[in-house]
Amino acid sequence: MSSRKVKFKSHVSDRHKRPKSVDEFELVIRDLASDGRGVGEAPDGQVVFVAGAWREERVHVRRTRQGANTSTELINIIEACEERIEPICEYHNQNQCGGCPWMFVSYEAQLSAKVAKLRASLDALGSALIDVVVHPSARRLGYRNRAQLKTNGKVLGYLGASSHEIVDVGACPILTEKNQAQLRQMRLALPNNAWRPKSRQKWVTLDIDDQRAEPLINKRQSFRQANDDQNVILSQWLRRMLRLPAPSGGLVELFCGSGNLTAALSECYPDHQITAVEGDELALEHLSFLGLQNVTPHRSNLFSAADIEALIAALPDGNGVVLDPPRDGLKEREALAPLFSTSPWVVYISCNLATWQRDARFLQDLGLTLTQVEGLDMFPQTPHLEVLSVFERC
Repeated sequence: MSSRKVKFKSHVSDRHKRPKSVDEFELVIRDLASDGRGVGEAPDGQVVFVAGAWREERVHVRRTRQGANTSTELINIIEACEERIEPICEYHNQNQCGGCPWMFVSYEAQLSAKVAKLRASLDALGSALIDVVVHPSARRLGYRNRAQLKTNGKVLGYLGASSHEIVDVGACPILTEKNQAQLRQMRLALPNNAWRPKSRQKWVTLDIDDQRAEPLINKRQSFRQANDDQNVILSQWLRRMLRLPAPSGGLVELFCGSGNLTAALSECYPDHQITAVEGDELALEHLSFLGLQNVTPHRSNLFSAADIEALIAALPDGNGVVLDPPRDGLKEREALAPLFSTSPWVVYISCNLATWQRDARFLQDLGLTLTQVEGLDMFPQTPHLEVLSVFERC
């Protein structure tokens, strides 16, 4: 008898599903959510989230509910805010592409919203006395040095707003000139059977970078900050912060990637041994190419408690710590606690304000005091905010 496992498809009738309800109404946007959508209250009291709406605007929306799921679509603006502008991108105007959700308001309004979000986080952490600064981007358009495009062999572009459909993009105003040229060149190859997704794939990914002549096809690229101008400011800020007292132990850099920040650490603490920790082997290979004499690359999965415990066991106490994690932040906080508990200072760079606030409270609970915070606008036209912070044992 065959050992092949057979899965039976459930024949649950559609009539057992909860019916879909659709209604329309007006509301006033009272705030902005962390993902940039406007927040308002429906006539029945439900809090709803509206993409493409800004604070204090009166809007007409369509709400769709089915079971526990609710989605809200902007129909039109009844009373627009003063900050609203005409988006430069035709795909944003058509409410198709979801890549630049804040392109419909002025850059000054975007910065003001990011300052307010950072201020609210500091208030929640009991650090209201710290002045809030957000460094604006020198380029509001044409800044993005890399991007991931998607294709099915017929169209090429980004995913649509709140969907898994590819928006066919002919030009993208946030890309650098070299990447714009690469996008135009790739479009000349359409239709392209080699770019058709295989079974179970929704699309093929094409990663472009203005330091490469060809895209990477269905291949992950090592990390690089996507805004060169802002990355310079980030490096300058780090060098200023690394005037902190030399630690009694060494230095540990968590999530070091390809060494974007490691060179600054090596330069500022030439007499200290630096352990640069990363889980991505390709990134560590790039770091090794830098030839930093006082840096020891160490491969470790920083989302694994077992790997973290083994790492800490091999380190002396009293390390200065620098970290720049992905959006999830410090998922294994308990395993990392022994490292931070003996650290005289921690420099934490974050790409997610919500996880940074959670982790900041964790560091405070370990006796570290938040002494420096600045924001960096790495991605204009989006709600994304880079957080640059310093914690010291006072």
